[in-house]
Amino acid sequence: MATPMHRLIARRQAEANKQHVRCQKCLEFGHWTYECTGKRKYLHRPSRTAELKKALKEKENRLLLQQRSFFPPRVYQHWRNQCGKKGQEKKV
Repeated sequence: MATPMHRLIARRQAEANKQHVRCQKCLEFGHWTYECTGKRKYLHRPSRTAELKKALKEKENRLLLQQRSFFPPRVYQHWRNQCGKKGQEKKV
């Protein structure tokens, strides 16, 4: 069974830990959400679709950089021209 001294120590530790706690409502440090008296702040976040598109674009750019470093510039340009003409007939 907890003695009054243990309760006092536990309460002091909880108060000390509050300094590192961020309220999920007002985004301020030092109190829990259920203790908050402030207004909810709007935090703009990009949509999941936008995040996925950004990740895909970064991956493509990384692959292009790897290909450029692998091939000499003249060979890379020729390869890029050939792959970029999908759907078009090659000139003979």
